[in-house]
Amino acid sequence: MSERAAGAEQGRLEKTLGTWSIFVAGVGLVVAASTLVSDFVGYFTVGLAFLVALLIAFVINLLLGLSCAELSSTYPKAGALYEYGSRAVPWGGSSAVVGLFLAFAFYAMFGIVGALEVAAGSFGLQAVFNATGSLTPWIIAIVVLATLPNLGHVRTMAIIEAVVLVAMLCVRWFFGLAGWAGFSDTGAWSASAWTSEIGVFEWSAIAGAMALAYWSFVGIEFVAPLAEETRNPRRNMPVGIVLGLLAILATSAFMGTGVGGTRPIGEWADAALGPAGCDGSCPQLVVGEAMFGGWGRGLMALTTAAATYTSMVIVLAAMPRILYGIARDGYFFGPLSRAFGYLHPRFRTPWVAIFFTAAVYCVVAIFFNDVVALIFAASYAWVIIYILWHLLVIVSRFTNPDVERPFRLPLIVPIIGAAGTAFALYYAFQGAHATYGLPSLYIFGGALLAALVSYALARWGRGPVPDSEGQPPREVGPTGPGRR
Repeated sequence: MSERAAGAEQGRLEKTLGTWSIFVAGVGLVVAASTLVSDFVGYFTVGLAFLVALLIAFVINLLLGLSCAELSSTYPKAGALYEYGSRAVPWGGSSAVVGLFLAFAFYAMFGIVGALEVAAGSFGLQAVFNATGSLTPWIIAIVVLATLPNLGHVRTMAIIEAVVLVAMLCVRWFFGLAGWAGFSDTGAWSASAWTSEIGVFEWSAIAGAMALAYWSFVGIEFVAPLAEETRNPRRNMPVGIVLGLLAILATSAFMGTGVGGTRPIGEWADAALGPAGCDGSCPQLVVGEAMFGGWGRGLMALTTAAATYTSMVIVLAAMPRILYGIARDGYFFGPLSRAFGYLHPRFRTPWVAIFFTAAVYCVVAIFFNDVVALIFAASYAWVIIYILWHLLVIVSRFTNPDVERPFRLPLIVPIIGAAGTAFALYYAFQGAHATYGLPSLYIFGGALLAALVSYALARWGRGPVPDSEGQPPREVGPTGPGRR
């Protein structure tokens, strides 16, 4: 191998991930500590109507997953939304600005998500050690532990993630089985326990629970930044995403309906939404103690911490790679591109971007940790971004009609996906759009400002970072992100 070829090889991310790794990455983020919260709060407040909301949310997220699979296999780059936006809008400088806006909005939105996720896990760690007081030490501990696997080879991260994920899923299925089989302290399962004033198909209840149901699936698209490190993304991306969503649906439905059927739903609601359940921020701890006493509470607390750990490991794998993809093209705030475009010479992982992301999300979590309120605020912004994923598929079909699409959807899929997601957004937040839409405006406004500043610094500053062969990977200037 020539020195030139060797240098090029050393400057790349490792392509080592398969279908199983994609499945683990998607499920590891989605089956998070906050989904324990959203699932139990949903089941205990609207009963089996939440299961209907869950099925609707599954279909909507399945369509999103398919759009994600097309984009990530068509443009298999670490920048994800940045890459898709810049390719879908090939009109001069607007290419870079659109890509940067989407990437920064996604990154900033997860500042809220990371905060609620780490907070949920910190409540679990406090319960494990019977501690009280500030969540700050626990937040820092979780973020540090989630950072460490990402500093090594990406394959190492995937293996650690898989081990913890399997154990965590087993615990969720164990509690569901205990409910259905009736071998817990709460007694036998009974259909009458689900009897309430809210009907199973009562639309107002279903619509009101849509935000919580949606939250049970959001995050499956986090596999997209790993596409550059995935073998055969044409097959592994869609298969891993679909299998992941099915596993999430089955786990939530089995656990929730099994547990909820062991006591009258009103009793569960009073306990889970009261002080013992952290006023709704840790209902899973109430479930654990009610079903198996102290050790059940401890097991559920440990599962909560493990769920946060798996999700944050994936967050600190995916989000830094978005920054790395931007910096590699020289668009990350001018001179900062050189630092954020750095890959560790041995492990081929973006260390600077990883440390930065860990620090930012840790700080946000320390100051904002009301889990349920953050779930609703984050869901609003996330659903809007999901609509944009579908629109990117549609737009790119017309702006890049000749690009090879290894995984190609019928165009009706992203069209239905965008319409269905907008429908869910409207009804899920009916009467509360002003409350939860305002934080989204701040996120998107800040992302647009950051995109404009970053583009200006790249164009009039030092320009793009040279790649491993000494050549700028993208053109910076009126033509926007160019082609090699």
